[in-house]
Amino acid sequence: MRTQWRDGQAWTGDGLSMSTTNNEACKLFDAALTQACGMYDEPSVGGLENSIKQMVATDPDFVMGHVLSNNLQLGGSEKPLHLNPEIQQKIAHLNSLLDRVETLTERERKHIVATNLFARGKRLEAVRAWEEILVDHPTDMMAVRQAFLGMINLGLPQENKDILTRILPYYNINTHGYSTVLGWQAFCLEENNLYDLAEETAKKSLQLERCETYASHALSHVYLMQGMHDTGIQFMMSTENDWNKCVYLACHNYWHVGLFHAEKGDFESALEIFDTQVGARTKKSKSDFNFTDASHLLYRLRLEGVDVGSRWSLLDETSRVYMYGHGIMFNEAHLFLKSCCDPDKSVREKQLQSLKDYIKDKETWDTKCIAKEVGIPLCEGILAFENGEYQKAVETLYPIRYEVIRIGGSHAQRDVFNQILINATLQSPESRHHRLGRMLLNERRVAKTQDSWTDRMMAKFVTEHG
Repeated sequence: MRTQWRDGQAWTGDGLSMSTTNNEACKLFDAALTQACGMYDEPSVGGLENSIKQMVATDPDFVMGHVLSNNLQLGGSEKPLHLNPEIQQKIAHLNSLLDRVETLTERERKHIVATNLFARGKRLEAVRAWEEILVDHPTDMMAVRQAFLGMINLGLPQENKDILTRILPYYNINTHGYSTVLGWQAFCLEENNLYDLAEETAKKSLQLERCETYASHALSHVYLMQGMHDTGIQFMMSTENDWNKCVYLACHNYWHVGLFHAEKGDFESALEIFDTQVGARTKKSKSDFNFTDASHLLYRLRLEGVDVGSRWSLLDETSRVYMYGHGIMFNEAHLFLKSCCDPDKSVREKQLQSLKDYIKDKETWDTKCIAKEVGIPLCEGILAFENGEYQKAVETLYPIRYEVIRIGGSHAQRDVFNQILINATLQSPESRHHRLGRMLLNERRVAKTQDSWTDRMMAKFVTEHG
């Protein structure tokens, strides 16, 4: 991980000139963007949050500094601009720079346009704007990061892969961000079922930078999706001291380790990972991203009949922070899993009703459409399953199974919803649902040839339905 940061002249030399003449602001921007892309805190600059703070203080009119600061805040469970007074003030300041900064570059103007679209909840339009920047500036890591993460949140894996495929020929070992882009591309290749190429690309990234956490993360996906659980555990634990430096993804990587154990059927080890890492990190950080990992792992274990005890209570405080924020639907769905496991059964009803009220807003934005068309039916299907209405759960979840990708996340993360559907077919009173469940398992066996969860479910179908 580098600690030498680019000044204004260096940025210009890389074809990414900026309107500020403040070299310290340029260096801090490089430091902040590098940490944001690598998902870590660099001690020499006091970490990501301090880098952002110092960057803005050093030059209050630094356009790209405000672009980065706004986009970092907008990346999670933020409401769209018209419902978010805090973001309104920040976006207003950014837009004021269009008239006040005389040396503004065309690239910076386009970043402001993209950031405004993102703030308004027009996530796909924002990604298209960042794609436009990349046509002329393929090594603009600000645009690459935003397009990459935006496509994940929109559930568009092929488009995501294609964006990175288009820009990679412009990178080499001397290009800032090369190992990071390789790690991102490895993940996108895995999400498109190109496992061999994904593994090769991830290993190339790690040869360049052993702490490139997204490359390690991509490899764990490759091994998980192929049922290579022991290989995945061995890889992740042997490289733990490399990837756990990246604190913003470390919890998620530990989630992968827990998932390897859970899919193997080693539930005790999965619970240990939850207790020592995933649950503990979520409770400490109050991060919505970490929360989805914790909620997911506990619910997966619950589906297996594992008694998780009082562990759900570790997520109570974080859940309350985000419960009625209604940001991205992926987070919402995982909050709903937690709500369904709350002793107070009114919590799940309140969350679902709040979400239904939320989409009545007169404005239109991407997450609202996804919530209306996919998110609410998904939550209704989960609720039916939790209420023991298994026939209704199947009839609600099965028609949207190919649409659930729109909530974002990865195949591995969304798999919990497939497992709920299959469990519902097992427990439905309808014999046709039993046949459907077996078919879904046959389908799954082809996609995941060594999946022990499929074997366990097949055995349950034989035991219960012959």
